[in-house]
Amino acid sequence: MERSFVSMGMFLALLMFPVSENAGGGEVENTWILGDPVLSFGPTGTFSEIAVKDPSIVYFEGMWHVFFTARSTEDSTTGYVSAKNLAGLQSAPRHELKMIRGNSRYGCAPQVLYYRPQGKWYLIFQNLDSKKSGLNRYQPAYSTTTTISNPKSWTKARPLIQKDTKSKWIDFWIVCDNTRAYCFYTKNQSVVMVRTTSLDEFPGGWGESKNVFSGVTEAAHIYKVKGRNEYHMIYELNREGMRSFGLATAENLVGPWENVTDSYATGEQLRYLVDKQKWTEMVSHGEAIRTGYDEKMEYDPKGCSWLIQGILKADMNRGYSWLPWKLGIISKSKSGRSQRITRILPRKNPPK
Repeated sequence: MERSFVSMGMFLALLMFPVSENAGGGEVENTWILGDPVLSFGPTGTFSEIAVKDPSIVYFEGMWHVFFTARSTEDSTTGYVSAKNLAGLQSAPRHELKMIRGNSRYGCAPQVLYYRPQGKWYLIFQNLDSKKSGLNRYQPAYSTTTTISNPKSWTKARPLIQKDTKSKWIDFWIVCDNTRAYCFYTKNQSVVMVRTTSLDEFPGGWGESKNVFSGVTEAAHIYKVKGRNEYHMIYELNREGMRSFGLATAENLVGPWENVTDSYATGEQLRYLVDKQKWTEMVSHGEAIRTGYDEKMEYDPKGCSWLIQGILKADMNRGYSWLPWKLGIISKSKSGRSQRITRILPRKNPPK
């Protein structure tokens, strides 16, 4: 398996770009630069005609591979698109992954990773197959392949963990250390839970759940910090309809987790490149541009970039299922009107 990296510290070129004023105003902790969306909703009548959201992204063998929740007028499903550069995603063929679902068509909020102990790609997602009644039937499932670039190669979905409580579970996330795998998820859109299993038993053998963090809305995504014995949890908040990211840290995946800030990435911190049209005023459910693609989920927080879902406040005047989310890159930068930011260009894959 070839190893390919793409992180802000490994980009090939530094360019000077002027940026416009922030999208909201007020004091900021970080500053994030963004341009046009890289993926928008599709044509009328397609599986992504209403929205694209909940992205997971890796760079592998010279291609960007993006998995996302797609919303049509009928249901939410998982889509896949790939391109040699991020600007090519919008025009690239889109594939509805019809095996990424449960007993119903619904299958959403994907996470993709390469599980080195087994030599397989895993796609983790949620379906509605829990036997629990009502609106809380979300539970985690998975599919595998050895060829990430072939959208038809994914196996039939299987349950990851059988839901054993009546509470609402959403946004499942796998990350591993050297001995164990960890499944994080949000319970009742408030509390972050984790279950663990050994690397040998994965994707089975999960233990009891443990409450490790609270005060979130959803989408707790956990990464290993490059070069440090440290993990970062990027979690989503919803403050009167405005979505944003917070940050917590820990030395071990089971915690204790310490809150750093509830303002890691917010609409007020966004700075648009000059001549770029504003497409989002908030920062919602995203994925870091990782340094690799495997189960360690490593990223470099220094000058990092994220693929996020975004929307304008003016477009929030409709039901949740009809919100026109788009996907775009935000890149951390120093504050000021003229920023040095990095073009997202991966280095060539090292030899096998």
